[in-house]
Amino acid sequence: MEMRRYFAVFMIAVPLAFSQPAILPVSGIKPDMEGVALTVFRGQTPEEFPVRILGVLQNSGPGQSMILARLLTPRLEQTGVMQGMSGSPVYIGGKLIGAIAFAFPFAKEPIAGIRPIEEMLSSAPVAQQRRAATIHLASPQLFESPASPAASPQNSPTAVLTPISFSGLTERTIRYFSTQWQQLGFAMQQGVSGNQPGAPTSPLRPGDMISVQLLRGDISAGADGTVTHLDGSKLYAFGHRFLGGGAVDFPFAKAEVVTPIPNFNTPFKISQSLRPMGAILFDGDAAVSGEIGRTPKLAPVLIRYRDANGLREYKLEMVRHTLLSPILLQMALFSTLDHHFRGAGAGTVDIKGAIRFPNLPNPLVIEGRYAGDNNLPIAASLGGAIPMAFFQQHVDDELLPESVTFDLTAKSSREQWVIESATLSRRSAKPGDTVTIRTQLSTADGTGKTFEHPFTIPAWIPNGETLTLTVTDSFTTNLLDFRSFYQPGGPVFRSPADLIQILNTLHTADSFYVRVFRSSPSYQSSGRDLSNLPVSIAAVLQKTPGSYLPTYQSRLFDRETRLPDGVVSGSRTLTLEIEK
Repeated sequence: MEMRRYFAVFMIAVPLAFSQPAILPVSGIKPDMEGVALTVFRGQTPEEFPVRILGVLQNSGPGQSMILARLLTPRLEQTGVMQGMSGSPVYIGGKLIGAIAFAFPFAKEPIAGIRPIEEMLSSAPVAQQRRAATIHLASPQLFESPASPAASPQNSPTAVLTPISFSGLTERTIRYFSTQWQQLGFAMQQGVSGNQPGAPTSPLRPGDMISVQLLRGDISAGADGTVTHLDGSKLYAFGHRFLGGGAVDFPFAKAEVVTPIPNFNTPFKISQSLRPMGAILFDGDAAVSGEIGRTPKLAPVLIRYRDANGLREYKLEMVRHTLLSPILLQMALFSTLDHHFRGAGAGTVDIKGAIRFPNLPNPLVIEGRYAGDNNLPIAASLGGAIPMAFFQQHVDDELLPESVTFDLTAKSSREQWVIESATLSRRSAKPGDTVTIRTQLSTADGTGKTFEHPFTIPAWIPNGETLTLTVTDSFTTNLLDFRSFYQPGGPVFRSPADLIQILNTLHTADSFYVRVFRSSPSYQSSGRDLSNLPVSIAAVLQKTPGSYLPTYQSRLFDRETRLPDGVVSGSRTLTLEIEK
């Protein structure tokens, strides 16, 4: 109720507080014109500073122009445009011409590129939404780094990186994920925030700094920019794309600048978010736009961490987005584990997560066990986020997470079992005979375990065949069972619910798998194995390339063995001769 009253006050105050400025089109811009810009350097109040127009770059982008201007303020003399200034409005004779949005990183003078306001008001979505490069279930990170991208010419203007401030994360988390955020066009930094943000001292106005809130709660993340223009309750900001994704639903808050940092490399502002004020609804090629007073839909995230010291809960709200949600989830899991394992050394973590999606009967269930030293937060957080990222890549953009819950159970001991050997009770047998597959596991300190699995050879197996027996860990088994996911065109599944059902069968690292195969026509489709097929059916499937992946090995026997403690690694292969 209090939040609704708060929004109501601002919905009334904003239209009355400022009259709409006239617009000066880019066609009316001439060199040596003088104007003023507005931006916040400290606190919540925008400061005015003079600018001088240098000229207009026509066709700086497809159908776009860029106004070049010299910023005439001592604050920027040594630094140039600061991160967080994107969207700062520029006026000539009281008429709005556009927003500061571009900079020359190596310029000796504070030269800025101004996005014309006409382009911001008519901003369109980019041709293709920003998505991660295709990942697979064994990817080492959520999206691939670009392959040796060509460096931008030093004399070319570039969009000012959007600073994204995180609070509640460990320092190692900031370092580990900074490169990935930079690839997305953000400059990651440690920020200041709280669960009870203060109230703005004035209604929202052009020149104010806003923070697009990606995470709220015990961990917070906000991407900062500046308001360019207000049209009633509608807002235009940034002067360049956020991610370029078109329709979005991100909360934004007015931001307060704690202090500017005049760094020669990447000058920026340290800021903190105030109370939410509305939602960013559109992420276009030349601006973001939103609505004051609108409440976006976020996904609640609950992370429960248990160890010998008890239970600790982290409660968050996360934006619902195909690309951002998985990486934000991974960061929250990484930071939780990094914080608690900082002084613990080696250990083991069991994770179990449930991600629910609207109108789907079952959640995406994520389970895993991870043991190690310094790599524990990396491996466990990636294992928690990869299935979610994979799912989001293969469903419509509108199907976004509704809620996320993860339980992390940790202990300081570490048990890592290696598949030391696999043997057969006999090397040859007849159809109908039973042989025993014996698997020996061992740890680094010499502790051993032996498991036996009896296998009865089907009576219909032809004499003279050679069977292949494998004993493998979960990693190898997942690669084999989901290899059809990696074929050109990706997985084939009937529905999002079907994909969730398939992903819920991913094998966990606390298990090993004993299997027996024979050479015969077989196919795989989206993790489903079609073995021992009649020749007629195999011939039909062979004529549907892309839907069924030939594997040439039919499964005769499959047993999973789970260990109560520790993880299993390794692989062994045997052969069994069927006597003639």
